[in-house]
Amino acid sequence: MSGTRGGGRAGAPRSSGGEGPPRAGAELLRETGAEWVRQSSLRSTWAVVAVALAGMAVFAALMGYTELTRILENPDEADSAAFMRLTSQGHYYLVQFAVLVLAALASTGEFANQSVTSTLLWRPRREVVLAARTLVSAGLAFGVGVLSTLVGVAVLAGFVAPYAGVDVPEAVVAALGAGLCMALFAVLFTGVGTALRSMPGTITLGFLVLLGLPMVMQLSQVQAIGDAASLMPGLAGVEFYAGGDVGFYTAPYDGPVNILAVVGWAVAAQIVARTELRVRDV
Repeated sequence: MSGTRGGGRAGAPRSSGGEGPPRAGAELLRETGAEWVRQSSLRSTWAVVAVALAGMAVFAALMGYTELTRILENPDEADSAAFMRLTSQGHYYLVQFAVLVLAALASTGEFANQSVTSTLLWRPRREVVLAARTLVSAGLAFGVGVLSTLVGVAVLAGFVAPYAGVDVPEAVVAALGAGLCMALFAVLFTGVGTALRSMPGTITLGFLVLLGLPMVMQLSQVQAIGDAASLMPGLAGVEFYAGGDVGFYTAPYDGPVNILAVVGWAVAAQIVARTELRVRDV
């Protein structure tokens, strides 16, 4: 499906019975439905979701085997925190990049094939199109975050559960936290993709923001730069969904500042995207 709207109809939507234009809420609801149809009908969307879940399963199996070997050598090493630590690593090294690709596909696809022209003719309020696209992408990313956590915990349990039981409430909280963070990443990169209008550019910038630049900043060995790296979305995010020190990375800042940093990045990207979308011709 190419992403065109309105069955080939051009122009703004007309209301029946001489009524005025649809209210903003109704317009957003309709556009969100149209955007869901567009994204859910693309095989690439579900391919990315499948890769994210399969990647977490394979990662959890490899880490679970390693954890089991460590426990067998020293039973005192058994720790239920391993479930959250290892799934957080899976999110950081694999799942967040699947979400990046998912958002890049959603935000740049119509610009690549020029079907965005039809979309914006049918829905002249460009901020509504951006909001709907962001909502659908964030919803999909939330599902990926939650499901991948549950998949990772389930696979790890096959290796570690006989020695360290799963804390179910903790696993549920971790799954919801990962879902929230992945949804915010989708908001961030939907904004980036809308502003750049390029899938390669969006994925490249996303990789740098999530992993490349923070690593370089930490290698600088300058305390202030290293502390600033912890406020980049990738590191701030893992500190949030890994449950702080349960994770494999410990940031210099604890508490809500980490999720607020991710929110700040997401809001900034959306502001830039909305501005660019309104002032730039298709």
